[in-house]
Amino acid sequence: MTERKRNDMETINTQGLSEKVYLCLDAPTEEEHASDQLRIIRGLEEKGYRNVRLSLEALREIYPLCRDAGWKITATLIHKGGENLVISLEKGDGTDCHYGLAVDYGSTTIVMQVVDMNSGKVLAQESAINGQTACGADILTRITYGMESTEHKRELRQVTAKTFCILLEGLAEKTGIRTKECPVMVVSGNTTMVHFLLELDAWTVFSSPYAPVTTEPGFFRGKDLGLDFSGEVFFMPGISNYVGGDIVSGLLLMDFYKKDETGLFFDIGTNGELVIGNREWLLAGAGAAGPALEGDISRYGIRACPGAIDTVRIEGEELTFTTIGGKKPVGICGSGIIDLLAQMRLNGWVDIAGNLVPEASPRIRYLEEEGEYGAVYALEEESEERIPLYFSQTDIRQYIDTKAAAHTMLDCLLESAGCTEEDIGHYYLSGAFCAHGNLESAITVGIFPDVPLERYSALSNASLDGARTLLLDRSRMEDIAYLRENVYSVQFASMPDFIVRMQAAKFIPHTDMEKYPTVKKKLEQRKNSRV
Repeated sequence: MTERKRNDMETINTQGLSEKVYLCLDAPTEEEHASDQLRIIRGLEEKGYRNVRLSLEALREIYPLCRDAGWKITATLIHKGGENLVISLEKGDGTDCHYGLAVDYGSTTIVMQVVDMNSGKVLAQESAINGQTACGADILTRITYGMESTEHKRELRQVTAKTFCILLEGLAEKTGIRTKECPVMVVSGNTTMVHFLLELDAWTVFSSPYAPVTTEPGFFRGKDLGLDFSGEVFFMPGISNYVGGDIVSGLLLMDFYKKDETGLFFDIGTNGELVIGNREWLLAGAGAAGPALEGDISRYGIRACPGAIDTVRIEGEELTFTTIGGKKPVGICGSGIIDLLAQMRLNGWVDIAGNLVPEASPRIRYLEEEGEYGAVYALEEESEERIPLYFSQTDIRQYIDTKAAAHTMLDCLLESAGCTEEDIGHYYLSGAFCAHGNLESAITVGIFPDVPLERYSALSNASLDGARTLLLDRSRMEDIAYLRENVYSVQFASMPDFIVRMQAAKFIPHTDMEKYPTVKKKLEQRKNSRV
């Protein structure tokens, strides 16, 4: 092999899932009349590419495009394992305009980015509510809906595809890029979400023996999925029924599985997925957390948007807040709820069991309509609708149930790994709740362990960032293969004392206050200051 070809091969190994290659080919003659297809394959082989194949769409483009271009063309390739698939051809040198798509395919929200494959720069991002929510607010309801009929299963795919197309159109309007013609899209989502888009029966994900139809779907043509997208769609592989491609994406970012230090990754939202380990071992688990951590409970609980209360502070009887965009409040989102509960606990508005203490503040009112007490975090004159916004006793109990589930999952995984909270060198948190919420408040409430804050790192969307990482660097396929082989999954539901642990965690922050020394100290300081 010449030095030139060695360099080409080295370059190939550090590039993305798709690639544009400029070719200057010899025109056919009566003496040398190899087929157009073979001429393109040989041209790519001379640049170091092996196992080249042309798609049917690319074959149909060859004539008369190559002759009109004087045999100076650009081939767009998708690198599919050991195969280099040519999916399209264009006249001249089109290598400067090369874009790809990264997608976080969440159960509630789908986020899509268009990325410059040459520079790695994110050019634009769009998000939309997953159309599946019309078929059920939670995943299990959607699975049941899909089982009812073939039409329902098809509907789950179609409403998902429609959401994808809305995002493609939004990105095209923002950038002027023909996003529907991008060569490749990397989709990162949990195992159930992937089943829905592939129109597979997702009941296998939730029923014993928990063997999904697939955890490694691979590549599909966008059109075969019902998408208005001409390129190839790659689904980030998962590890098990509950530890899906979104978690694998997150692990690609942190690389703690390559270190001696033990790390713990916690992706928390409607569901909670965790991975703990180091270069020697990796253990994973997952379970339902609930919508409360994202603000989707309470009469006035909303997702992060303009007018959502995102921070709360209480000093004695006085409560202050901020809202997204500085607008008058219309509700409260996940980060605001965490602050509210933490501040109410520290100031004596609620006790350790989460019960409201009416004499602690005039803002704790009896709600005739609800038939119970509630904490008014925005007064009539403060809110956009000129009505009091409140968090009721029932809301508090629902939130405590959710945070207890999150805490217990982490607690069980630590025990399964034979670790304590102090053994973890670093905690990596993902999800909008983790990125925008106050970490001290989350510890005060009892969601996360009471360890120094410098041992935490928060990522807004590890699933999306991991999808983009693979989009731009196909060599990370080796890391994905390693993770699929080396991560062992545990089932929390099979642990005999899971329910007992859950009950112990249904307090603020916990029944065992020795687990939360800094919270205990703050409570004592606040108590002494009120005496």
